Amino acid sequence: MATYISSAKKSIVGEFFEGLATFWRRRWLLRYFIQRQVTRNYKRSYLGLSWILLSPLIWVLFLALIFSEDVGIRFRGVEGYPNLNFGLYLYCGLLPFLAFSEAMNKGMNAVRSSAGLVQKVIFPMEILPFTNTIASMIDKFFGVGALLIVVVLFGRDLHWTSLALPFVVMLQVLFILGLSYFMAVLGTYLPDLSEIMRPVIRGMFFLTPIIWTPDRLPENIRWVVDYNPLAYLVNAYRETVLFGNLPGTLSTVYFTLFSVGLFVVGFALFNRLKGGFADRL
Repeated sequence: MATYISSAKKSIVGEFFEGLATFWRRRWLLRYFIQRQVTRNYKRSYLGLSWILLSPLIWVLFLALIFSEDVGIRFRGVEGYPNLNFGLYLYCGLLPFLAFSEAMNKGMNAVRSSAGLVQKVIFPMEILPFTNTIASMIDKFFGVGALLIVVVLFGRDLHWTSLALPFVVMLQVLFILGLSYFMAVLGTYLPDLSEIMRPVIRGMFFLTPIIWTPDRLPENIRWVVDYNPLAYLVNAYRETVLFGNLPGTLSTVYFTLFSVGLFVVGFALFNRLKGGFADRL
């Protein structure tokens, strides 16, 4: 019989490593929840899981065609790259932002949306934000594949630096996981958080160089990019795929440390407070 041990009797370090061990012990449950999350949106369609690639492929093709030379819709160009398709540039920025937005929205509701499991059975709650994040990143992984396909279709060189993109995605997963655990705690204790965060998420879209280029930013507000973790991801996607450059070493080190710290603190906080979640639902 499984027994519940009060979090007060454990150290926060012990809770942290016990939570990590749960992922291995309940790996069968992780696989089930991730599979359910990924297939839920496609199971009633004729093409099924094919849409996991077709949907982002259609989207990036649409953006690339709209901003192609044939259509002629112009936007502010990217300095030093006059022939760059702005649709591809835009999509590289949207991919990491959509992962961030989804993590915020799903994270806030990770515990509340599974209230039946949390309140009625002994359930490893730490897998809820984890499975949401991994399922979401699987979708975004296929979005990256669609991006690389369209880059080739539009006659651009596929740079060797694209091989560094999986490393960037791994850092992104760590960042999103930490964010998801933080939002899961806040969303459980603050029911109105979703209303508060909705304008914040929209504001982050405009504070991140997605539809504008960093070179347009005045020096006195350069910190908007320098201290924005989303800006690192957006620039890393663009540099590796479109420009043939590796992300900056110093900025990568900073983002790695920030992501590790965010995950450690977020996961530890979640495990410390999860014993009281059922009473808040």
